Amino acid sequence: MIFKFAPIKFQSALAAGGISLMAFNYLQMVIPHGGELVNLTNFMWGEYSLAQIGLYLFLFAVMIIFSSIHFILTTILIVGFIQWLIRKNQLQDFMKNPHTNITIFVPFASLSMTANVIWGPAGFFVPDFSVQPWMVPSLILFALLWLPLLLLEYKVVKGFIAKPTDMKQLNFVWLLDVFAFGLVSMTGTGIASMAENSTVATIAAVGSVILMIVGLVLFFAKLGYLLLLHVKTRKLPGKPILPAYFLVVPITCLIGVSSYRLLLYMEGTYGFNPSGAAFFLINASYILAISWVLFVIYLLFDYLRKDFLKADYAPTQWGIV
Repeated sequence: MIFKFAPIKFQSALAAGGISLMAFNYLQMVIPHGGELVNLTNFMWGEYSLAQIGLYLFLFAVMIIFSSIHFILTTILIVGFIQWLIRKNQLQDFMKNPHTNITIFVPFASLSMTANVIWGPAGFFVPDFSVQPWMVPSLILFALLWLPLLLLEYKVVKGFIAKPTDMKQLNFVWLLDVFAFGLVSMTGTGIASMAENSTVATIAAVGSVILMIVGLVLFFAKLGYLLLLHVKTRKLPGKPILPAYFLVVPITCLIGVSSYRLLLYMEGTYGFNPSGAAFFLINASYILAISWVLFVIYLLFDYLRKDFLKADYAPTQWGIV
């Protein structure tokens, strides 16, 4: 292995996948398409202006470049992860530190992102791509992430309670497990909302609901404590930790998107009309996310203005991406 592996390094693959997915989601919203997801074959090039063509080609390049980066980094990191896991007592020793063991959840978030990149940016370039053949493999991946995620959370919480921990040292990196729960549940609800096989959809929906409940409990408990801690200490943590404040933004959006997809599953399975609830959930989650961004920019204004570009690299900076 040519680099020293650490679970948090999966954030690089996660960020690359997220960027490619952003470009795909924009096209999903603006390009009319009759199938499940927008595809290259849906483009009517003769009807677009030069500006539109330029924008779409740019987004194509973004999807190709960052999807490729995601898959390459994921392959390298999985090899490193396996080698790291098979070393004697490596995982056990890592989990003993309550201030750093939370980063063990980053690989779960990144591998969950892989399914979304396959459905979206990668499948976009395959003519008449259908997600249906990928639903069972995606459900298997979801299951392989689902059980270890819950078991590791139990192990982390158990260790946190059993051993004395300096609570004043906790910071927003502590939310990485919630972020992983959000991304894995978004993948599960994606399967539930898109799968034509009712058994596959129902299994994914039930599993996602469990993750969402656990994730929401963790989110409100941890965020509440971190805000209380901030009020009590009246000072910010060290500069390498500050970008982690932005983690609340994707978590909030993931909760909204997962809830929306769950409503789509209920519509397809039970005939439930989700329009009103979906409108509220999506808008509420994005309003909260934007509000938090403005709050964090105000809170970290001096850091962002003076230190962010000059600061040494810190893994938490991926949180902004």
